[in-house]
Amino acid sequence: MKTTLTTLLFILLHFNSFSQDRFIKLPQAAKINCPMLLVDDTIIANNHIIASKEDITEVRVLKGKPTRATHDFYNLSENGIALVTLKKKTASKTQAELNTFFNLNANNSVYVNGYLIESPIYKFATESMVEVELVTPTTENRLEQKVINIWTLTQDERVNGCKQ
Repeated sequence: MKTTLTTLLFILLHFNSFSQDRFIKLPQAAKINCPMLLVDDTIIANNHIIASKEDITEVRVLKGKPTRATHDFYNLSENGIALVTLKKKTASKTQAELNTFFNLNANNSVYVNGYLIESPIYKFATESMVEVELVTPTTENRLEQKVINIWTLTQDERVNGCKQ
């Protein structure tokens, strides 16, 4: 009986240790501590979209670690999330529009800075798209189909980090 109980306890602890949410990302995902910027809660952008402090209506910084169950943007939060409301309207493209432009299925997966966007509600600020790459499946990235990865970080930011 003790052996069965011990084995059961070991199995439960083993499964529980692997139940933590993991970030879904490409091997080339940004490894630099650059927080993600969300404008008006749904538009993914970079800090270059803010020309001056007068453009900002509100800034919120997510404190604590979100969970996948409570936040649509969980997978984008590994390096932090800043939520900004701007006075000006931000031109943006939807994930479906970008997929269609690259002749992919409109519902195809889209990544930003190497991190999978798990919700279709998010759009991209057009002026924040530094580079758009078409990533083909390899044994390293384990993708099942071609995907789009949108970089909002410059090459310098990807190597040296973001200016704080």
